[in-house]
Amino acid sequence: MMKSLAKAVAACGAATALVLAGCANSNESSSGATTLTLAVETSAGDPLADMLLAFADEVENELGDSVELTVQTGGAIGDEEAVLQGLRAGAIDVAAVSGSVANLDPNFTIMDMPFLFTDRDTVVEFLDGPFGDELSESLVGSVGARVIGFGENGFRQITNNVRPINTSADLAGLKIRVPGNPARVALFEALGAAPTQIDIGEAYLALDQGVLDGQENPLKVIDAFSFYEKQRYLSLTSHIYSPVYLTVNEDTWQGLAPEIQQGLQTAAAAAAATSRSAGAAADEQLLSKFEAAGVQVNEADVNQLSEAVTGVRDEIAAEIPGDFADRVLAEYRQ
Repeated sequence: MMKSLAKAVAACGAATALVLAGCANSNESSSGATTLTLAVETSAGDPLADMLLAFADEVENELGDSVELTVQTGGAIGDEEAVLQGLRAGAIDVAAVSGSVANLDPNFTIMDMPFLFTDRDTVVEFLDGPFGDELSESLVGSVGARVIGFGENGFRQITNNVRPINTSADLAGLKIRVPGNPARVALFEALGAAPTQIDIGEAYLALDQGVLDGQENPLKVIDAFSFYEKQRYLSLTSHIYSPVYLTVNEDTWQGLAPEIQQGLQTAAAAAAATSRSAGAAADEQLLSKFEAAGVQVNEADVNQLSEAVTGVRDEIAAEIPGDFADRVLAEYRQ
């Protein structure tokens, strides 16, 4: 059986040293097996960690003892920015990441285009088609890593403790937690809110203490971090779809035998399918769970919200180099 090891600290030293020093990894164990270090910021139950763990299981099914994995979850490496630094440096071979990728590659800002996608089928068509291939190739040039699978973080919804969100007027002045992403900040500023950048691991306490009025995340993330325990209202806005990017360091990838590459691609496709089906199945169940916990759920006026952020879409498109954004908008914003 493949050795899939969950470790808090990499074999070459403490997590911080792993990221900053980029310890050497020959990608081969004493037994001759290919060794890979996998990392994600979050813990099991969160979509990013769940996809990485599903990938590890699928690798075991596909490649058996020919691959040995060290899997690091729950912040062992640090936040998502630290995970990306480790991936870039080659200290991490495989990482599951999300929105922070856009800080390193502007083409990925396309996924922060508000109200670009309205349903999962369209998102899958986009990510699994030529546009997704372009994103992967772009990441090779910008970060030195490629995307081998697109999973689901989910459609993002808004929770808060002040009032239901129907239109942009209801967001006026609300302190909403957003990730460290300029496009997300611009979106909530355009909606009249006061976007506040706080690490996701600190958001629960900030909601509890009233430092934040609310936050925006996919339902599975709202559940994984128990944000619903501290929120009165959940407004279904679906303002952005956030994927999970399963990424591989490019030097690592090019150093792998073809049969190992094929096995990893097969495992990634299976993990992506699992991630997407789990996200779709969870949404209805989680709405019932949140309502049972006392959260009031409402459908927002998505058309009004979308019209209110037309300028943000234009700003994001202008920041994306070349004609990538124009081609995407021509295809999906008709």
